[in-house]
Amino acid sequence: MTKVWLIGGGAFLGILLIASVVLALTQKEDLLPLGTPAAAVQDFLKATESDDYQVSYDFLSEELKAACTLEDFAGQRRFDRRGTEDSRVTLEKTSTVNGVTFVDVRVTQFYGTGPFGSSESYHQQRYSLRQEDGLWKFSAYPWPYHNCGPLRPAPPPVSPVVEEPGPRPAPVPTPAPLRVPPSEPTARPAAP
Repeated sequence: MTKVWLIGGGAFLGILLIASVVLALTQKEDLLPLGTPAAAVQDFLKATESDDYQVSYDFLSEELKAACTLEDFAGQRRFDRRGTEDSRVTLEKTSTVNGVTFVDVRVTQFYGTGPFGSSESYHQQRYSLRQEDGLWKFSAYPWPYHNCGPLRPAPPPVSPVVEEPGPRPAPVPTPAPLRVPPSEPTARPAAP
């Protein structure tokens, strides 16, 4: 009787696992309305996920492009490769302040394998965009690109100042501390 319950429970869990995988693979993402800042973020993330560096780069503002070549931009990507893999990005809200539109998203990342060994975590990301020639462009480096170019090594330390040869001042002797012998306790007069 116990074996039947174990086999039945295992079969039920197996069916649930297969159903969840099929559902996850067949679920389509919602396309956001064209021409909106949120759609620009969605298209940028699709290009990033498929390693289409040119399309991703084209979403940068002219100011960011002036400070960053396509080669430097593409070189940075390999250091944050895990950013979009095994992730789900959900639009939270869009707001505008002083001509800059902010698109807030929730990034859920999945880790591990197997039905009992996987986990997920999430964090918020904010994208800032401005319109340039009627197109939405990022005004700050967007996640998963946090800057431009590959990680660069730290600059070499500044070499110490080399003194020119010449006479050195003579060392000043340090006086030894004086030792005072401990004084003997004085006798107190007897009380009357």
